[in-house]
Amino acid sequence: MFAGRKDSLTKPHLWLIRVIGVIVPRRLRADWRQEWEAELRYREASLAEWDRLDWRTKLELLRRSLGAFRDALLLQPIRLEDEMFQDMRYGLRMLLKSPNYTLMAALSLALGIGANTAIFSLIDALMLRSLPVREPEKLVLFGKGEGVGATNNFPDRSWDLFSYPFYREMRRSNEVFSDIGATLSMSWAVHGVVDTNVTGGEIARPERIDVQPVSGSYFSTLGVNAGLGRVITDADDQVAGAHPVAVISHAWWESRLGADPAAIGKTVTIDKIAYTIIGVAPKEFFGATVGQAPDLWIPLAMEAQLPPGHWNGRENPEWQSLYLIARLKNGVSAEQASAAVNQLFKQSLLERAGAQASNERSQDIRRARIELTQAGRGLSRLRREFSLSLRILMAVVGVVLLIACANVANLLLARAAARQKEFAVRLALGAGRARLIRQLLTESVLLAGLGAAAGVFLAWLGGRLLVLMASTGLEPLPLDVTPNARILGFTLLASLLSAIIFGTAPALRAARIEPNSSLKSGKGASHAASRSRFGKLLVVAQVALSLVLLVGAGLFVRTLINLQNLPSGFNQQSVMVFRIGSTATGYKGAQLKALLGEIEEKVKAVPGVQAASFSLFVFQGGWSSSVFTRDQIQPEGQSRLVWNNKVGPDFFAAMGIPLLEGRVFGPQDTDRSQQVAVISETMARRFFPNGSPLGKRFGRGGPENSGQFEVIGVVKDAKYESLTEEWRPIAYYPYSQSIEALGAFVARYSGSPESVTPQVRRAVSEVDRNLPIDEVISLSEHVGRSLVQQRLVARLASFFSALALLLACVGLYGVLSYSVARRTNEIGIRMALGAQRGDVLWLAMREALTLVVAGVVIGLLASMAATQTFSTFLFGLEPNDPLTIVGATLLLIALAALASYLPARRAARISPMAAVREE
Repeated sequence: MFAGRKDSLTKPHLWLIRVIGVIVPRRLRADWRQEWEAELRYREASLAEWDRLDWRTKLELLRRSLGAFRDALLLQPIRLEDEMFQDMRYGLRMLLKSPNYTLMAALSLALGIGANTAIFSLIDALMLRSLPVREPEKLVLFGKGEGVGATNNFPDRSWDLFSYPFYREMRRSNEVFSDIGATLSMSWAVHGVVDTNVTGGEIARPERIDVQPVSGSYFSTLGVNAGLGRVITDADDQVAGAHPVAVISHAWWESRLGADPAAIGKTVTIDKIAYTIIGVAPKEFFGATVGQAPDLWIPLAMEAQLPPGHWNGRENPEWQSLYLIARLKNGVSAEQASAAVNQLFKQSLLERAGAQASNERSQDIRRARIELTQAGRGLSRLRREFSLSLRILMAVVGVVLLIACANVANLLLARAAARQKEFAVRLALGAGRARLIRQLLTESVLLAGLGAAAGVFLAWLGGRLLVLMASTGLEPLPLDVTPNARILGFTLLASLLSAIIFGTAPALRAARIEPNSSLKSGKGASHAASRSRFGKLLVVAQVALSLVLLVGAGLFVRTLINLQNLPSGFNQQSVMVFRIGSTATGYKGAQLKALLGEIEEKVKAVPGVQAASFSLFVFQGGWSSSVFTRDQIQPEGQSRLVWNNKVGPDFFAAMGIPLLEGRVFGPQDTDRSQQVAVISETMARRFFPNGSPLGKRFGRGGPENSGQFEVIGVVKDAKYESLTEEWRPIAYYPYSQSIEALGAFVARYSGSPESVTPQVRRAVSEVDRNLPIDEVISLSEHVGRSLVQQRLVARLASFFSALALLLACVGLYGVLSYSVARRTNEIGIRMALGAQRGDVLWLAMREALTLVVAGVVIGLLASMAATQTFSTFLFGLEPNDPLTIVGATLLLIALAALASYLPARRAARISPMAAVREE
């Protein structure tokens, strides 16, 4: 190792050799110890020669000493690398040698890691990923983005929706933003015909297209350029109805237009208006709202031209339907921007209120405030709805991974007990305990790697399944849950943590064995007893964690049942909901009115159909307004808010909403007669508390319109947007008095839906074969979509709690089987001395039930604390609901008893003579 002794007798070299002895690990020094010690003695004996050498010789010897030190350090990583590969090869051989063990352990880890990765992939797509735009951290949203649709009321809360005049005023007056963009608060589903020159074939029927109206500054504010062509600019958004242009999404360009570069300049015709395609958005850009992916972006100036055409509030400061997104100027903080925005906002509200503003409106203005929120991760209704659900599920799958790790740790302990003679031989032959620990940890990492590889595949499938389960429509949500660098990094971290969790304790315990005693003993009793105690602790932990999951799953399932049993106010049975594009072929005015009436009559003539009607909304609507009456005493502020719907004459019969007083709409209610309305009983109580509301009048927009509508009927309360909402005041108007496109169509029938649905389609086609029917769904399914997050949590929590219970039972079975095998000799002696099989059965079962009871006690305490964290998610239940807790406990004990009975039964069948001879 140290060449050239005769010319390297230096003090520096002697010092360097001593340093090497300190730096290089002991396991490497042991290999070279004799050579180093001989070298060191030689240097010390020849030290006197150093002083007689000239300076040139000393310098040369010093150079050679540094070279020798460098060679020694370079050799160390080479040796470590060789040993690491040796450990990996040996570990792989050991895993392949026990395929059943490897498969069971890897599958347990794959389920735990895959579940965690799948949930995290959905969390990443919804909550963590930044928009694919320039400098997303500088984007802010006016409000929280919680409002959807349109409103013309003046609420006394934080604002989310804004008018087009306010957007223009903010762009003109602000000094804190480089630009501000606006977008309609929802994408608009319309029907259009694509230019046949693009597709190369005649399209007979219009197709569904999701359109997003945006301001001319939308793309520039986000910092998005076109992938092909150009984006919408301010020049396209100046004059209402004057610029029918469109930017199409990259996905729609590929799927619908075959990625044809000649698509630029072609048209998409919507409601007889041809929109010229001016650009294709970048591939990664889906818009500013996570979970929505419009097919087309058009200027806000074309908003009124989109069917049904009633979104015509461009110049109305009270018509609030826009989200505003702004980009902060360099050096401007969010606090500075918020102060500037609210100052301009208050000024705008005061100007709108005028000098004669009422005390109520003045108070509303003082309370009104715009909260600026970060928009770099995009707008998302789904983020708000699913954030709690995903956090709950992430905790659930985290617990499942811990249970899986405990299971694998138990398997490793059992293997370590079976391999203790191997470990004793290696230690006796000179292997260090650290090397043994490293070998076992290497096997754990390899096992975790196998689990991670399978887990990524399961996560890829599970992520798509989660998206389908979280979707409320027939089409899955446009969320990209494909594993990316962040998701793979999470999987790698989860795998390493898993390897440490389940691999460290077994490795340390295996390294503590004494070679002499292990080689002399036949069973290794001391180590086996140690392993058994630790394995029992792991089983207790598994039982406790499984009980927590079972209680949580029980609460989620019962919450879902409670929600499904809530009264909706309408009869959900035997009702089909259709989505009909009534303006797809350009019907307007009297033609549209005649079309709707003819379709209703045709469908009602179908055998089995009892009632049929168009409506603007069928549950989960989105149109509210402030209502004023002629009474001196009337509600104020939020209490004045009323939800609205436009319906046909048979709507109440089709929905099963009972009439309580007066009449429903009829042929006498025309566009030339007095405007009328049917109201809900809550609206009757709130706005007309004194006497019958029939014949009374109310209006929308302001006190000057208080005589606009006459009340002709009162119907039973019905839920509008959510089953959990309180009964709302609702006003229904006949579409015959204010005709517009109505896409929702309900039909009540008798018989089977399979026979009625084709006949309804045929009846619509007889009126106009080009009218598209996009979606057919039962009313109960439609209402059930409002419970999508509760159903998602209940299903997944139930599945994962069942998986955790299975893993816990497997762990209990393994520990008891190992205990029976270890005590075979003892059981044989007991039976030889007269013990009955029932006694032996109880002896084994008692050991298992002791572990289960200990786990149940700990689990009950843990579940009482854990359920408090998601109490807001529950409905109609207390977090510590006794029925749920008792049911989960009994289920766990029953399955655990079954798991422990099998090895106990095997113990009771042991032959005394065979057991005694085993040693």
